[in-house]
Amino acid sequence: MPYHRDNSPMNGILIVPTRSQIRPKTSVVGQSGLHSHRARAMTLVEVMFASVILTMVVLGVLQGSLQSRRMTEGSVRQAAVASLVQGYLEQIKSIKYGDLTVSPSVTPGTGLVTDWNSINLVVLKDSNQANTTICLAAGTAPASLPVISTLPTDASLHTEAVDIDNVNSGTDNTTLSMWIWVNDMTGSNVVNCKSIIIVYQWTVRDGGRIRAYSDMMRTVRSAVPTD
Repeated sequence: MPYHRDNSPMNGILIVPTRSQIRPKTSVVGQSGLHSHRARAMTLVEVMFASVILTMVVLGVLQGSLQSRRMTEGSVRQAAVASLVQGYLEQIKSIKYGDLTVSPSVTPGTGLVTDWNSINLVVLKDSNQANTTICLAAGTAPASLPVISTLPTDASLHTEAVDIDNVNSGTDNTTLSMWIWVNDMTGSNVVNCKSIIIVYQWTVRDGGRIRAYSDMMRTVRSAVPTD
C-alpha cells in the first residue's frame, strides 16, 4: 500500500523521511534535563548563601547577648564593691571623734602588723560580718585617685575575697584591696575635723583574664555635741 510522508497509504510506495527531517526527541529531553540540573544548582548556591547570612546574624546576636551579660555582671560587681566600701566608710565615721585614731606620719617599723600600735588601728566588720583589724595607711592621703602600683604593700593593705553571688566557689569571687587614711584637718580655719579617705581596687575574672578596677571614697568626720 502506498504511504505519504505522514504514513498514509498512497500507491503502495513507502516514502522514508531523510535524516535532516528527523528530529531526535532525545536532544529535547537532554536539554530539558540540563536546564533542570542548572536550576537545582542555582537553588543550592542560594541556600548556601542564605545559610552563611543566617549564621552571621545568629553569631552577631549571640555576641551581643554575651557582651550585654558581661556588662551587667560588671555593673553588679561594681555596685556591690562600692556598697561594701561605703559600709567601711560609715563604720569609721560612726566612731566617736575622740576615739577615731589618725594615720601615722610614717610607716611604723618594718611595716608589719605588729609594728602598728593601738592608736593607728581601727576594728571594723568585714563582708562576712566578722571583726577585722585594719592598719591605717601612713602619711597624708592622696588628693586624687593614685596609681595602685605606687601604694604601699605593707600591713596597711587590707585584702579580702568578696563572694558577691553567694556561690561557694572561689573562682568567681571578687578580690577587694583597700587603703584607709584618717588625717587630722584641724588648722587655722578648721577645728575638730578629720578626713577619711579610702582608695580601693577590685579584681574580677573575665573568662580567662583577670581585670582590675580602682576608685576612691572620701568623707569628713567632725566633732558634734553627742561625741
